[in-house]
Amino acid sequence: MSIAIDLTGKVILICGAARGGIGGATARQASAAGASVIVLDYDQALVDETAAEIRASGGDAQALVCDLTDPAATDGLIERIFARHGRLDGVVNVAGGTREDEWRPLDETPLESFRATLNLNLEYVFRICRDAAKAWIDRDLPGALVNIGSVSSLTSAPWHGPYGAAKAGISALTRTMANEWGEFGIRANTVNPGGVLSERVRVRIPPANVDTGSSNVVFVSTDEMAWPIVFLLSDLAAGISGQTLTIDRALSTKFCAGARKSRKEVAAQQQGSR
Repeated sequence: MSIAIDLTGKVILICGAARGGIGGATARQASAAGASVIVLDYDQALVDETAAEIRASGGDAQALVCDLTDPAATDGLIERIFARHGRLDGVVNVAGGTREDEWRPLDETPLESFRATLNLNLEYVFRICRDAAKAWIDRDLPGALVNIGSVSSLTSAPWHGPYGAAKAGISALTRTMANEWGEFGIRANTVNPGGVLSERVRVRIPPANVDTGSSNVVFVSTDEMAWPIVFLLSDLAAGISGQTLTIDRALSTKFCAGARKSRKEVAAQQQGSR
């Protein structure tokens, strides 16, 4: 006897579905479980590649381009999906990440940078989930929401504080979604990744470091992230809502903070770059 995750007949929207990351892996695994997947990202090439790979494997995938940071671009998105596909059963919000100019102490963080990070990681999640929930409530339909947080939300996020704040906000907001929308059959959960060996990470870390663990980070694969996400989308998780699941191979149990560069180090670095 076996129990299989079955998403047959369901339509799943995955926001942030580049092939080599968590979103791409989730799209592939959801398709393998029988779902029709809508892969959304900001670049046509990214979503076309993901959708083509899934269709080549016999799955059903539709590509959708949208700038999630632009409220005007997401306005009406969920209703357009219902108009085209007739249904929507689950949403996974993967898009986000740290921004290059964000890596600095809080006292050196410009307001514009703080706001940009919150929009990229938190605000769009609110907009997409709000609109999906409204559509489900209006149609008397159930639904499942899975929002991607981060281990940076668990304690502190030294030198990337706006990102940690945004991801902590996701967990808090998702718990409220579960509370307010549970009576309508809508479930909402957060998944916190640790170090994920996506294609973007692979090109930044020497393969030898990944293989030997000398990078000081224990990585999980994108599929190891995707499997629990797909489970949370399925009826097997019918009793799970308002929860935060951390997937990090215990990385968060050994976190330690970095250190701010001294003024002498900063001055020496600036002198050396001249």
